[in-house]
Amino acid sequence: MIYGEAGLGKTVALKEYVKKYPKTIYIELKDCDRTTKGVCERILTYVGKESHGTDRFLVDTIIEYLDKNPRLIIIDEAQHLSVRAIENIRAINDVTESGIVLCGNPTIYNRMHGKGQAHFAQLYSRIGIKRNILEPSINDISEIFKDYSLDKESIKYLYTTSLDYGGIRNCVKVFNIALQVKGDEKEPLSIEHLRSAGKLRNGEQ
Repeated sequence: MIYGEAGLGKTVALKEYVKKYPKTIYIELKDCDRTTKGVCERILTYVGKESHGTDRFLVDTIIEYLDKNPRLIIIDEAQHLSVRAIENIRAINDVTESGIVLCGNPTIYNRMHGKGQAHFAQLYSRIGIKRNILEPSINDISEIFKDYSLDKESIKYLYTTSLDYGGIRNCVKVFNIALQVKGDEKEPLSIEHLRSAGKLRNGEQ
């Protein structure tokens, strides 16, 4: 399970993983996918299988597929899942022993953990590895912008920006605004461009 506030780069990291390991099943949920039917239809559509029927039919079809084609399943924005849907995802994992990654905001952790009730103990005990993404490191920021020849002051400014609400997403938006601010493509991006972009982003200019 991977969880953390919005804007910390969870989805970007998962998509990079899928590029590296293309056999991975990756789905990104919306609120309308919260039911067993919703999430199972998304998984089956991804692998090109029939995705209509009862909950039992959909779950059994996924199990049959994974028995023949073991693959890692990544479910992004998993905070949308209902407890019943999570229970059925757990059942798929139990039968096939295929790895399943749930990723989302802290709601998914709270939903799996419950409030110590026995009903949630079986769900929570199935979590093999928990990773709480709290905030990016300055090395993360350096890696993201490594192709832009930014000086240390600029990297530090972007890192500080990434610690604000919105995380890395906010940081990237400031960077993109700075590219527009400087105008001339041949002009190197400077700390002044970034500061101006930060003010524009925050409505201070």
